Amino acid sequence: MHVALVQLDIVWHDKAANVAKVLDLTADVPAGALIVLPEMFDVGFSMKAARTAVGDSVAAVAELARVRRCTVAAGVALRDGDAYRNACLIFDANGELARYYKRKPFVMVNEGRHYAAGDQVVVAEIAGAKLAPTICYDLRHPHVFREAALAGAEVLVNVANWPSARAAHWTALLTARAIENQAYVLGCNRCGRDPYAEYPGKSVVIDPLGEIVAEAGADEIVLQAEIDVDRVRQVRSELPFLHP
Repeated sequence: MHVALVQLDIVWHDKAANVAKVLDLTADVPAGALIVLPEMFDVGFSMKAARTAVGDSVAAVAELARVRRCTVAAGVALRDGDAYRNACLIFDANGELARYYKRKPFVMVNEGRHYAAGDQVVVAEIAGAKLAPTICYDLRHPHVFREAALAGAEVLVNVANWPSARAAHWTALLTARAIENQAYVLGCNRCGRDPYAEYPGKSVVIDPLGEIVAEAGADEIVLQAEIDVDRVRQVRSELPFLHP
């Protein structure tokens, strides 16, 4: 599977600008790839929930999948009935495959007051691989990833706005999640700045033994790599550590 992690310098509260940037950055991504976009790629990590939910982010993700003929996993802010959600949508060219709501709102900004937490593991089948999305602060909660792995996930995706102040934690925790779940981990972070924080980028693809396959620096870039889910199955067979 070809994967393309879009390490985006998100324009604050400007959906049109961010969608346009993603279309430009992904122009050379091959058809059939998995494109991953950061948490709230369309607006930035904003607690102004009513403002972030204005405009149709779902339609924008659907159109990107259709135009690029790819599967897209994208972090967006959206309205869900009477609540607002920090979500990861998964679309292919034919429509929506899955929708995940962030299970662990970020405590340091009281995210849970603005976006309702989810409570479900989501696993989607993509090109013969089973993929589970997670969002940013979920990464600090190992059980979120273990539950996904036990539900069959072979590729664990984390879309994030992870700050430079804790950049070392980002890489260390992603590596731990890969090793303990014997899965590929795709960590797609933003870069640049918003009004409140600086972001290091450092998007990364990690194999089921914890080895780094590809890693970005701090610039806006599309990090591309090949992953082979048969490798997950081989590792889990040779080292049967996932199940007690």
